[in-house]
Amino acid sequence: MHVRQIASRANLETFQEARERVLDQARFVARQLGLRIREARQLRKLTLQQLGADTNLSAAYLSRIERGETATSIANLISIATRLNVPLRDLFEDTNEAYVPKHYSVSRKKDRNDSEQMSANGYDYHWLSGDLTEPKLNAFLLEFPVTSEIDVKLLSHEGEEVLYILEGRIEFQIGSDRLTLDAGDCVHLLGDKPHMGRNVGKKPAKMLMVVTPSDVIHLPPAKSP
Repeated sequence: MHVRQIASRANLETFQEARERVLDQARFVARQLGLRIREARQLRKLTLQQLGADTNLSAAYLSRIERGETATSIANLISIATRLNVPLRDLFEDTNEAYVPKHYSVSRKKDRNDSEQMSANGYDYHWLSGDLTEPKLNAFLLEFPVTSEIDVKLLSHEGEEVLYILEGRIEFQIGSDRLTLDAGDCVHLLGDKPHMGRNVGKKPAKMLMVVTPSDVIHLPPAKSP
C-alpha cells in the first residue's frame, strides 16, 4: 500500500471518528432535552396525547423526542415550551442549579461546543440566549450543511423572526415567495407565515436567528411534526 493511500485511510478514519463523536454528543443533548420535556409534562399531569393535541404534534413523535430518539425544530420547541408553561431556556439548561437573574448574558465562542448542538429540519443550532431577567426574545446560531438531500419542512409560529446571514447563501421560502440571501443580508418576517430555509451555496452557511415573543406569551401549535 502506498504512503498516500495509508495517509488517506488515516484521514478518513480520523474524520469518521470525529463525526461519530459529534453524533454521540448530539444524541446526549437530545436525551437531556427529552428528559426535561418529559419531567415538565408529567409534573403538569399531561399525557402525550394531550400535549400532542395542543401542539399539533403526534403522541408518537413526542414520545420519540422525550426518549431522545429524534431532534426537533426550534418552532416545535417553542410550541412545546409554551404549552408546558416553561421558559424555553429551561429545555436547554440545567434547572437544578440555582437561578440568579441577570441584566446581561454573554455567550463566548470558545465556550460553545458540539455537545450543546441540536439538529433539525436541515440545520444544526446552538442556543445563544442566557439567564436574562424577563427576556423578550430568544437567539440561536444556525448552521446549514452543504446538502441537497434533506427534506426541509415549512413551519410556522406566532411572533416574529429576524434572520441575519453570517456566512454562505441561504434560500428562504416565506409563504409562496422565495428569496436568496447572502452573507450580510437580513430578513425580518412574521412567524405565522409558513417558512423554511435551505443552503443553496457550495459551502456551509451560518445564520443568526432572533425570535420573539418571549416565553411567557402563548403561541399556537407548530404546523409540522
